[in-house]
Amino acid sequence: MIGTKTTRDIHIYLPDDYHTSKKRYPVLYFLGAYSWPIRYSSHIEKMVENHKRSGNAMEMIVVMLEGNTPLRGSFYVNSKVHGNFRDYVLDEVVPWVDATYRTKAAAKHRGIAGFSMGGTGALRFAAKNPDIFSHVYALSPGMFDEKGMAKSYLTSEAAISRYQKFKQKLATSTDPETVMKEEFTFFQGREIWNNGQDNSYSAYLMAYAGAFAGTEKQPFDIHFGQDANQMPLWYRGFGELISLYTTPEIIEQLRSIHIEVGDKDDYIWITEGVLALKQKAQQQQLAISFEVFPGGHNDKALARLEHHMLPFFAKHL
Repeated sequence: MIGTKTTRDIHIYLPDDYHTSKKRYPVLYFLGAYSWPIRYSSHIEKMVENHKRSGNAMEMIVVMLEGNTPLRGSFYVNSKVHGNFRDYVLDEVVPWVDATYRTKAAAKHRGIAGFSMGGTGALRFAAKNPDIFSHVYALSPGMFDEKGMAKSYLTSEAAISRYQKFKQKLATSTDPETVMKEEFTFFQGREIWNNGQDNSYSAYLMAYAGAFAGTEKQPFDIHFGQDANQMPLWYRGFGELISLYTTPEIIEQLRSIHIEVGDKDDYIWITEGVLALKQKAQQQQLAISFEVFPGGHNDKALARLEHHMLPFFAKHL
């Protein structure tokens, strides 16, 4: 639909003794954040090396993926706009890794993690596929409580106006591919930030709409600001996570769940969404661990992945 690359790069980290032993290893799948290119996975490799230098063996295979599209983020779901990222991860990557490497190919030895958009994807994959992933860690995942969508960039007037004009232009064009290419030029590389806040809000709104609000007939569907009946479609993307993780039958099928969030996340709906989930999960005495740390969305994110995420999987996988 929008020219998403069908050939993706995957970075795989193998334990030191992989080629000198016959052992099988657990596998951690790490999903990159919104707008993270695959080269960011090199940070994860350095983190593993740091642990090993400190005497902490990381006896696991780490598979690092990215979810970039011309709109900067797929949210790791199937959509008519971005492509079928859910199928890519579950039906292509996981079976290929198990067929190619000496893995412990069972859910109890398979974990999934991510930061921001990647954290959202990790939580969704685990909740809906406990037969594939038994362990999940999410750092600052996109999440809506009942009021979250109203506080998000999805309500930006400038972004909504641009979205409506884009949809109208797309609907009347005889060359929609060119229309999209021209529109999305402003979202590539550093341009997404250099063209101003409204530009980044617009990219986010379009990416989110394409991931969650699209239909077969309308890949970019009507904004809920124009049609309130569309609100459930738009809300479900980040909103269904609280429902999923307060369903005891789902939690019981997962072996370990950990969620971290900053108390002052730049995206307020993330802090409030995770805190709402925390309150409901604790009221139901569900087996989910939470950590609320002082800081914003990106504050010490790499350090948290190194000192919290990796030890979490070293313990549980």
